[in-house]
Amino acid sequence: MRNVTMRFLVGIFLIALCRPDYDLMAQEARELFYIGTFSDNGSLGIYVYDMDRKSMRFDLLQTIFSKESPMFLAVSPDKKFLYSANMADLPGKPEWGSITAYSINQTSGKLGILSDQFSYGDGPCHLSIHPSGKYIFVSHYKSGNVVVLPVDGAGKIGEPTATIAHEGKGTIMPQQSQSHPQSAVPSSDGRFLYVSDLGLDQIFIYDFDSKTGTARPASQPFIRTIPGAGPRSLEFSADGSLAYSSEEIASSVCSYEVNKQDGSLRLIQRLPTLPPAFYGENATADVHLAGEGKFVYVSNRGYNGLSMYKSAGNGKMKIIGHMATIGERPQTFLPDPKGNFMLVGNRDSNEVNIFTIEKDGMLTDTSGYLPVPSSVCIVYLGL
Repeated sequence: MRNVTMRFLVGIFLIALCRPDYDLMAQEARELFYIGTFSDNGSLGIYVYDMDRKSMRFDLLQTIFSKESPMFLAVSPDKKFLYSANMADLPGKPEWGSITAYSINQTSGKLGILSDQFSYGDGPCHLSIHPSGKYIFVSHYKSGNVVVLPVDGAGKIGEPTATIAHEGKGTIMPQQSQSHPQSAVPSSDGRFLYVSDLGLDQIFIYDFDSKTGTARPASQPFIRTIPGAGPRSLEFSADGSLAYSSEEIASSVCSYEVNKQDGSLRLIQRLPTLPPAFYGENATADVHLAGEGKFVYVSNRGYNGLSMYKSAGNGKMKIIGHMATIGERPQTFLPDPKGNFMLVGNRDSNEVNIFTIEKDGMLTDTSGYLPVPSSVCIVYLGL
């Protein structure tokens, strides 16, 4: 059995050595990482870490105890609230999941429970927040619906203003026997909503009315992927002109040009996420950008590594390498917003591993990690 404490401290020391050029003057007063988990493998709930950027030390600040699998998290734009999508139900609706609202202490970053609400669907797997902070979008894998929930100024969640449901099936069974929306992501201006449906091999596009909380199909109502691709996660460039999609079943990544006037997408490129020598089973998960959009990363569960790409300003990608995530099943990962390191949540090996991001976009293992069981989602907050 390895020495957990020694490995963690060695990792912190290596990070500090590798990154002596931090802009400490630009450092936030507090930098927090919130980690959502599945309630298995000894997980206690939501883990809150306080980071000291100068020493690159991560301290466990708080644990929110929950047996409800508070797996997917999102922080409100005003930084006052955090919401979790939970697999467990609330009394009266055993067929639905739930959403919990937390207050964020503006000094310490600690969470306080505010209220619970039904998710109005089975198997909530993703949660995002409208740029106005007034609506939450909840995707349900099992029941195949996306629900729009209003939020008031006190963080309280109301009843749905809209429900989106798709019909049909794809080509790969049983994964695509029905609609499986894996994520619903708003555009940066909040005018459009993009729903990645793994089951139907389509990214659906909706005009979103922020006054009423309703959605209707956009002028381009969807874009099809290749059969059996299984679109899962979507992330936009900082200016909103490009979008990158991870395709779970086909183990591929796509770049799209975004028409910011009508919300339409145009495919630019599709590339594999696996090295040529790998022939085992695999499913991609997250996609994220770093280096001011110059680098694209995709996590692979099965291969257990991150695919790394350099992206030009026109969305054209070039593979620059693959990096083993040291652990098993990288369900989630998050680049440091300031571009210095990467946290990778290896769900089945119960640890969040720490890598440095080099200037060329490549990753270097620090041997440091956070002992978090069954991690599913990592979010950052600077106060």
